[in-house]
Amino acid sequence: MVRPKKDGKKKPIRSPAEQKGDFLAALIRCGGNIGRACEMSDVPKMNVYRWRKESDEFAKAWDEAAERGTDTLEDEAIRRAFDGVDRPVFQGGREVGRIREYSDTLLIFLLKGRRPAKYREQHKHEHSGPNGGEIPYKVYVGFDPTEV
Repeated sequence: MVRPKKDGKKKPIRSPAEQKGDFLAALIRCGGNIGRACEMSDVPKMNVYRWRKESDEFAKAWDEAAERGTDTLEDEAIRRAFDGVDRPVFQGGREVGRIREYSDTLLIFLLKGRRPAKYREQHKHEHSGPNGGEIPYKVYVGFDPTEV
């Protein structure tokens, strides 16, 4: 059996098991983005959320696919940070060459994630009294705040 697509072309109807498999594979490929995975696999969002709600097994497979998708994102971040990306160079409206650009920002985030103790933002908040001494305070004996 076939059904028409939005573009008028016909495609075979897939079983729910095939749709689930297609969605999970797409979820890995697109870095865990649910909406994009639904578009790539041509599975309605409503269906995947219903399957997730109704099936612990599918929910577990979804979580695993999303985690693998995050690994895909991390691999791409590492590639861009270390290997760089070729960008075109234009002059007079024409491409005259290419330049390789590296992402310092991605490298910073990778370092912060892998070694947070060393690379995280360091904020130290200290409170002290006058000239770095203790903070003066008074203790009121017999004070009842309900009487104020």
